[in-house]
Amino acid sequence: MTQIENLSPAQAFELAMESMRQKRWVEAATLWQAFRQQYSGHPAPWLQGAVSLMRQGQYAAADELLGHARMCFAQHAATWLICAEWARLQGDLRQEAEFLMQGRQLLGDQWQLLCQTADLEMRRGDHAQAQTLNQLAQENAPERSEPAIQTAEFAEKLGDWEQAKQRWRRVIELKPDYARGYLQIANACKMQGDLVTARRYRLASQYGPEILNAVAPSVQAEPARRGGVQRGHGLNLMGLVFTKAILNLKSEAARTHLNHAWVVIEPLLHLVIYYFLFGKLLNAGVENYGLFLLCGLVPWMWFSKAISTCATSILGGQSLMLNSNVPPAFFPLVSVVQSTLKQLPALLLLLLLGMATDPKTLSWALLYLPVIILVQFALTIVLGMLIAAVVSIVRDLANLVGTGLMLLMFLSGVIYQYQTLSGTIGHWVEFNPMTLVIAAYREVILQGQAPAGANLAYVLAVALSVGLVVAAVYKHQRRNFVRRGMS
Repeated sequence: MTQIENLSPAQAFELAMESMRQKRWVEAATLWQAFRQQYSGHPAPWLQGAVSLMRQGQYAAADELLGHARMCFAQHAATWLICAEWARLQGDLRQEAEFLMQGRQLLGDQWQLLCQTADLEMRRGDHAQAQTLNQLAQENAPERSEPAIQTAEFAEKLGDWEQAKQRWRRVIELKPDYARGYLQIANACKMQGDLVTARRYRLASQYGPEILNAVAPSVQAEPARRGGVQRGHGLNLMGLVFTKAILNLKSEAARTHLNHAWVVIEPLLHLVIYYFLFGKLLNAGVENYGLFLLCGLVPWMWFSKAISTCATSILGGQSLMLNSNVPPAFFPLVSVVQSTLKQLPALLLLLLLGMATDPKTLSWALLYLPVIILVQFALTIVLGMLIAAVVSIVRDLANLVGTGLMLLMFLSGVIYQYQTLSGTIGHWVEFNPMTLVIAAYREVILQGQAPAGANLAYVLAVALSVGLVVAAVYKHQRRNFVRRGMS
């Protein structure tokens, strides 16, 4: 009890609310009882205490608390809503209506009271009055989704599926991430016999609203417009890829406290580790080793993360491919674009650090930097798509991707100058495209000179060769991707 007394009201109430979320009603009721002594002037201990008692079936004890709340906290909408719930749970519609009427007389057209009264009228069978009250709630709280959800539910109860569909669309306009809204639209479409649209909205509830922009199968079936359809499909697919990548980034950032700051923090942490390990302990012997290291780490982390996420991307999209016309290439493309967008701030950081620590960085050679980025982007796309295709057919290879990337990192000159390698090893390392890409970054940023054109041409040739293989694989193996992935 001493520990509870030291809590602020917000902390104390959150402790009790957590018990309620966990449905530990006895524990919650005990906490609210303690808080009523300590925070008697707050409505929460009385109202939420009553709710905790009601969930245990102790309606008489709850009524005592609600009676106090009606005297002391009559200006709170929650008081009348919980009193109405108390009456509803006991099947007393007359008492429920009286509580709601008292609340509206004191507080006016408060949207929660209007919605609860509309629900009561719907249960009484007065559909017209329920719709009128709901419309008034929507007018008084146009930014809230709850009244819109209620009116959509009313349409479903009346069996008006066209109206229900339109109203649920209004709900997802207010709450684009509300998965239930897409499921209810799918149900309305199913009831109307529109199974194709129902399937698309059902998929949208799983994968996000951007899937609704996918090209419909009926469009692809028009042979007379095959060329135009393919071009339109390609543009639509790329728009869908970028939309999905951006939404994934937002979702990823929302799950962490530092959000997008990790894009910059992560390469700096790697820099510190490798700098002290190789620059200090093992004495790499490279001038301005910190910038040298970043020139290797930033491009490599972009490449490595893109390939890692691509590896199982098709496997993760099996159900979507089975239920829609989304092509297998969509999934690795999203992974590459997402990794690219995520690493752009780190590339900017690399450039700014170069300008701040090395005067040779600020030169005309920086004009070649976008070319190097595009070359690496092309290489990453084709390799990511190839690995995604292979892993979707031979799943065991997914376990080797991490080890392979680690080996490739040490063969790409990320932490050392590959030119210092002698003999056969040095010769073979030059055939690694990422070695030449990283060398190009260093030539532009560290040395202030144009990258070797022959090296970039070689990387593009590798990307083109792999791209031709990838195009053939994705053209002829789509069914195998789905069938083997689901087995």
